[in-house]
Amino acid sequence: MLDIVLIIRAIHNIMLELDIITTVIFMEKLEKYTKTTYALALVLIVAGISLIAMVEEYQQTGIGLVNIGTIVIFITFVKARRYRNGPVKDERTIKIGAYGLSYSWLITFVLISLLFWIDEFEITQLTVKQVLAILMITMPVTAKGIQWYLFRKGDIE
Repeated sequence: MLDIVLIIRAIHNIMLELDIITTVIFMEKLEKYTKTTYALALVLIVAGISLIAMVEEYQQTGIGLVNIGTIVIFITFVKARRYRNGPVKDERTIKIGAYGLSYSWLITFVLISLLFWIDEFEITQLTVKQVLAILMITMPVTAKGIQWYLFRKGDIE
């Protein structure tokens, strides 16, 4: 019996070490991602400023590049700040993520059925592009929306 307890403790310690190693690898990748993204954003901003200053015909493009670079810097800053202590991986977070994706899948499935009946009864004409756009917007919006709601609600029963 004592051997089983020692084996379980050893496995538990190995799992903790692996979790620490995984967190360290994640943090190294996050740091590399952050540096690379900041560099890319600065290149976009410099290219945009150069276009604005040197080529009169491409001023709108230059303004767009400056805006894109600024947005990339902002998003990278927010992501780096959010995950500076590593990813949040507890049972509640994993459970909420799974429930959010499950509900999103169900809503998307119901939407596909609804789109089928709209086409079958010829209520409106939808192109393939329109249907795909509706589905591609519905899936992530419902997943994140439901996950946000469940996080605000609290624990899942």
